[in-house]
Amino acid sequence: MLKRLGVFLFLGNVTLPLYAILDPDQALTWHRSLPLHFCGMNYILIAVNCFARNRFVFLFTAFLGTIGGVHGILTPQLVVGDAPLVLVDYYMRHTAIIFFPIIMARSFGFQFIRFGWMWIYVAAALLSSSIGVFNWVLNTFFAGDVMANYMYMWEAPKADNPFVPKWPWPYYIFALHAGLNANMLAINIVYRWRSPLASMAQLPRWKQLLT
Repeated sequence: MLKRLGVFLFLGNVTLPLYAILDPDQALTWHRSLPLHFCGMNYILIAVNCFARNRFVFLFTAFLGTIGGVHGILTPQLVVGDAPLVLVDYYMRHTAIIFFPIIMARSFGFQFIRFGWMWIYVAAALLSSSIGVFNWVLNTFFAGDVMANYMYMWEAPKADNPFVPKWPWPYYIFALHAGLNANMLAINIVYRWRSPLASMAQLPRWKQLLT
């Protein structure tokens, strides 16, 4: 069943690009259409992990997929339009990246490693910084009708979200990092509360939840 779900998710990854290619009213551009937001990356990774069952991939999707999925649903920003299929695809993606890590944890025994949230934060910081450079290259040397803003490293997302202040670049990025850490700690507590590591049984309960 897990592999069948993986195939379904892989098909979901190509639905919107095919739709954009076939529909002349939908724009398909290097600046907006690549899966280089955390949500797009996690949607690919949960499909991969249906087959790979990799612990680090699980950890990455459990933290960053959950954060991206929840905030994407609560404060959506549709960068490629709001056609009916785009809306269905958007909410399907963001729902999937929330619930698939839960399935992997509850049904397949995946657990968080100690201080895993710190490792994922470092990975996210390095990855987003690299994407920021990619945005700069696209916008500087391959300027198009729209600006590349993957991972919102070029300008702040236009969303009514308490973690996204209306600050100029690059100051809003510091708020995004602070919000990322706060969200990751909350997710760490929830997952650890449900499935703490056996090797940490000797630690006080509050330390089990935070590490």
